[in-house]
Amino acid sequence: MAMGFPNRLIGVHLYISERTVKNHLANIMAKLHALDRTHAVVTAVRHGWLSL
Repeated sequence: MAMGFPNRLIGVHLYISERTVKNHLANIMAKLHALDRTHAVVTAVRHGWLSL
């Protein structure tokens, strides 16, 4: 997600379905109270959970 990949490509790289990717991202965004993918990535970086 942080690399800008669409859900389909994330699924291909992780060997999971696009639907599973959507579910995981929805759960991540809900837990981070993120409004969109960019907000989720910025929140993760600010907390030190992700480095770019």
